[in-house]
Amino acid sequence: MIQVFFSINNNQEVLQLPVPPKEFTVPKPWKNDQIDGLQQSLNRIGIRGLRSIEISSFFPIREHDYPFLQSRDKWGMEYVQTIERWREKRIPIRLVIVDSNGQQNVNMAVSIDEFEHGMKEDGDIQFSLRMTEFPLILLSRR
Repeated sequence: MIQVFFSINNNQEVLQLPVPPKEFTVPKPWKNDQIDGLQQSLNRIGIRGLRSIEISSFFPIREHDYPFLQSRDKWGMEYVQTIERWREKRIPIRLVIVDSNGQQNVNMAVSIDEFEHGMKEDGDIQFSLRMTEFPLILLSRR
């Protein structure tokens, strides 16, 4: 089973999803262009685009202490409030996804483009997060 972690400010505050998504994909676009030549179309290889990821799961409420939970630090709306507070800071969030062997599959700074949440029939909070890579630019001094 995978583990999903979010953090801000170099792990100053860390949030682990209590129930990770069953699956995820990370599209890695490339900004190629097609241009029309005299006798055929040509493909011009461009630059790497920004990766994106979408994950969906749920935040359990305190009354639902499932045995499969990976984190019991927060419950239900506390997760929503933390994510919303981080978004209000307008700083990148570090996303790390670790596989069952302890290998990092994803480790990137992201911006949260969309965060949807709602209450399931049993009271748990279902959510989906759509994120885009946030490239950190290093400026060198001269």
